[in-house]
Amino acid sequence: MDHTQGCHVTAWQDPLIASASVDTIMIMPSKMREIYCQRALKGKYDEQMSKAGYVGPMKCVTKLINFLPEKDTRILDAGAGTGNCGKILKEFGYFNLDALDISSEMLEIARANDIYQKYIVDHLGWGNTLNISSSTYDGIVCAGVFTGGHVHADALDELIRVTKPGGIMAFTIRSDVADDPNYGFCTKLNALSSAGKWQLMSKTTEEYLANETADVYVFSVCS
Repeated sequence: MDHTQGCHVTAWQDPLIASASVDTIMIMPSKMREIYCQRALKGKYDEQMSKAGYVGPMKCVTKLINFLPEKDTRILDAGAGTGNCGKILKEFGYFNLDALDISSEMLEIARANDIYQKYIVDHLGWGNTLNISSSTYDGIVCAGVFTGGHVHADALDELIRVTKPGGIMAFTIRSDVADDPNYGFCTKLNALSSAGKWQLMSKTTEEYLANETADVYVFSVCS
């Protein structure tokens, strides 16, 4: 099967960026920041995603906490946006939460709800080194980031770096993106396992958006 056919369509299927004037497999960080800024300022992001049947955060969080039962564990919500994963984690009793997102405007919405302890404005991928010390977090939750037009597999190296050895990473990869070699997940996941960087704990295919699925991965970081 030629996975490159229709690879540009994945960006248009994402309800967040459907109206963006771009035609690329991955949007540059500056453009992505602009898109999310506009959505935040319009105040309709959560409403839009709810109407699209977006349940990725709940699926991802429930997988994470199966492996991180301690409520005081330090967790980074990578690609936190308005704080959907953080809200769910707080409902389950977790409180030691930090947020990372490309959009300061999206994080301001999360800040208004007093979800996180730290709010970090930065972007994943593109060779960027996060302004976070190595081995900082016991857990990473990352929902809705590895999706059409967004972040490629190279971002996984930084997420591993900031996770403590023995820490847990849970993330979603939209199914069409997971199978598309342009995003790099086809080879990257296995390469990191072969290199001893992490160990697969769980992989399931879950409902993500209405009529669309995502693979939900849980890995234990080795080094």
